[in-house]
Amino acid sequence: MLGGGSGERLCTPSTSAGPFRIFSVAGFQNRANDIVYCPPIVRQHSVHVPEDSTAIIYFGGDVQDFPESMETNRDSRGYMKYNLENSAILLREAFPRSHIIVIRPVRMEFKTFSCFDNFVRGNNAGVPDHTPMNHALQHLEKLLQNLSQRLISIPENEILDQAAQAAAAAAAVAAAAAAAALTLSNATVTSESNSQSAPANDSSQEMDIDILQVQENITVDADGAVIFPIVGNEVPEAVNNVSGNNGNIGGGGNDDSVNNHQEQVNNQQLQQQQQTAAAIKMTSPTTAINATNNVEHYNNDCGTRQASAASATTASATGTSTSTASSDSNPLWWRENLNLDKSKLVLIGFSKGCVVLNQFIYEFHYLKTLTPDDSSMCRLLSRISDMYWLDGGHGGQKNTWITSRSLLETLTRMAGMNIHVHLTPYQVQDDRRPWIRKEEKLFTEMLRRLNAPITRHLHYDNQPANLMTHFEVLQAFCQHVHALNQQQQQMQQQQGVGISEQSSAAVAATNNGSNNLLEAGEEAK
Repeated sequence: MLGGGSGERLCTPSTSAGPFRIFSVAGFQNRANDIVYCPPIVRQHSVHVPEDSTAIIYFGGDVQDFPESMETNRDSRGYMKYNLENSAILLREAFPRSHIIVIRPVRMEFKTFSCFDNFVRGNNAGVPDHTPMNHALQHLEKLLQNLSQRLISIPENEILDQAAQAAAAAAAVAAAAAAAALTLSNATVTSESNSQSAPANDSSQEMDIDILQVQENITVDADGAVIFPIVGNEVPEAVNNVSGNNGNIGGGGNDDSVNNHQEQVNNQQLQQQQQTAAAIKMTSPTTAINATNNVEHYNNDCGTRQASAASATTASATGTSTSTASSDSNPLWWRENLNLDKSKLVLIGFSKGCVVLNQFIYEFHYLKTLTPDDSSMCRLLSRISDMYWLDGGHGGQKNTWITSRSLLETLTRMAGMNIHVHLTPYQVQDDRRPWIRKEEKLFTEMLRRLNAPITRHLHYDNQPANLMTHFEVLQAFCQHVHALNQQQQQMQQQQGVGISEQSSAAVAATNNGSNNLLEAGEEAK
């Protein structure tokens, strides 16, 4: 039996396009990780050449896990929208031509702390203890090799036969997420109402966990469980359905001010949902899950200015993928010549997941300086094209960002590798964790002085720092990718038009020259 108990299958796909859960994929020596995989939804022209394919490798943050695990944890159920499967779908929409590989932490301590022990050593809270060599890159390479073999070996009928069952399960998960968000929204609205009449005794409470430890305005329920507030424009449509019952949310609310406030919020949400549904076609068949991924962004340096461009790009990718799927008789075409370890690699770390990217930098330096003749590792390093740090952070008080000049010099010498930093005020503008801001500044400025190809984006800088905008950097990052993709498409179209015009002009000039020669010949006769 592959990966777990006797009841587990090789995978649990939502559709033939994923996401798939592949359990206990073997890596370096005795290490193994569970993986969420989404195949590309747009077929490349050169699909038979593995080196022309791209694999997106994602390492998530604290709280992010399988949806059923998050649903049972009172501290994380409000963030089920950003579970590992939804994150894979979100990344697939941003990178429709790429293989999406979400690597689940080897353990979730207290169902909260993401611990990537197979890549970087750390304590029970996942605070890293970086070493020059922990064989993290070798583990990644072995994971990609064995993942390819596992995906190819899955019987086709197993994938297709489970589609209906998995789709129903996905709908149930989405309903549970909506119910959890509704409960948290009610608690938040009630807390706001009570705070107007009397000061709250438990209005703030420190939590000694990575990204959650400095959350402000925390609401505590009767059992002492921490309830995290949900941003108003993100309450699911289920809220509107419930609010139809005499305007009372959660049954029995008698405060008119609360009801009026909630009714206004619901009306705004309904308008936003209608506008979003009209503008964007979701690319994934699992609409129940994807419906929770639509988020409006305000004061976002990338998303707000280019939201319409991102929507157009999404619609374009949707149309392309639909036509590709309909024209291809094999729904599992993405398994042809699948060799993920030979693909170009894009490494993405979010929050706690950035500790894995930092460990990779240590090992880059080790391999480049101490074992430069290791040809196999050199080939792996040459395939890494981009590294993304998305609002990196962990529970420790140092080493959130790499600041060693020698390590960053080695990173700069990685030919063809682009470095991207996406931030929110939650991490870099928190006065209670000033070392994060200082280290990120050193990281970015030193790489710029070394002439490294680095970009930096600060999102939601006009909004108060909170945990929800920290998670929403995933949305902002994907919007940014959408906008860049559209710009590239426009440039390619313009170049195509220019080449076409030049060709037409050349043909016309040739024809004119031929006519002139004929006329001259006739005159000579």
